[in-house]
Amino acid sequence: MFGRILVSSLIGLIFLVSCGAALDHTAADNVKTKPAKQLLKSAQLIIKFRDHTLDPSRNDFVQGLSRDAKATLVYVRPMSGGAHVFRVENISDAAQIAEVIKRLSGRQDVLYVEQDTIMYRQQEK
Repeated sequence: MFGRILVSSLIGLIFLVSCGAALDHTAADNVKTKPAKQLLKSAQLIIKFRDHTLDPSRNDFVQGLSRDAKATLVYVRPMSGGAHVFRVENISDAAQIAEVIKRLSGRQDVLYVEQDTIMYRQQEK
């Protein structure tokens, strides 16, 4: 009697585990994940220029920046303090962003370049 209960319980447990594994495997197959290289589609940079009267939103100026950066840049908006935000399109990883920053930092008219990051306000406890 005890042996039958034990065997039945064991078979039931095996059945449940196999169903759970099959469901988990099916769910994983239905989710399309992107390779790590494709996770970043764009990044934003903050660029401050030496000449504060410069209009970096001009199309010809943005094209020159893009040429020097060897990446597609899009003007986003001005910031307080005279800096400007640009979006870098088709970026695949952090190394590419670092290379774009290095190239732009080498321009004579650029005071500094840094990656724009999202800042979160800390909650008081």
